[in-house]
Amino acid sequence: MKSFMDADNKTIGKEVEAQFTLLISAINQSNAEAWQEYYSKEFFLSAIVNTDQYATRSAWVDTITKYFSMRDGQQVEPFDVHVTALTPDLAFLTSQERCEMWPKDGKNVKLKHVFSMLWKKEQDGWKILHSHESWVEE
Repeated sequence: MKSFMDADNKTIGKEVEAQFTLLISAINQSNAEAWQEYYSKEFFLSAIVNTDQYATRSAWVDTITKYFSMRDGQQVEPFDVHVTALTPDLAFLTSQERCEMWPKDGKNVKLKHVFSMLWKKEQDGWKILHSHESWVEE
């Protein structure tokens, strides 16, 4: 077990963090089509935003697509990302981000944002099985 944690944890951490970086890029582009590709189609469990829970991938994708359409733009900047390999094909990610959103109503919003995510290595690469995000205005 120790050899898995020592050798593979770093490799898995780098792989998952690279996928997370691409996910953040899709978010910053308000690209719901690209964003949703990081969520598992086969093994999706759930997503939680503050206290709202989404039990199906389609409900989650519909919600985020709607959120993105309500904004002129957004910028998410991770500043603290941690990945822990649980098994060779399962990893847990936590992160903190500075976030700024520009809703179409013209009000600029600055937030401190956090994610916790469970990732699984699938045939197509690392995908999110479950995510939870919360934020507070700064």
